[in-house]
Amino acid sequence: MKSQLDDLRDRLSDQVLDATTLPEIHAAQQALRAWIKEHPEDEGMRDGFEQLSLMQDIAEQEEAEGARSESLTAGRAA
Repeated sequence: MKSQLDDLRDRLSDQVLDATTLPEIHAAQQALRAWIKEHPEDEGMRDGFEQLSLMQDIAEQEEAEGARSESLTAGRAA
């Protein structure tokens, strides 16, 4: 039987894995920091920081490409 702590850990893990936008990533980073502060012995959750770092790089690149595309589109419309 799963404990309440296991359920919270599972939800945090899902939040980390599902984060794809910058606001979602930042929220997951904050939640993960709080978890690690409360559960420093939980080494497995530290891997979430690497996942979030990779997703942040992708999200920032997509955001920059989107801004560049909008700029080009606006320039053509003018």
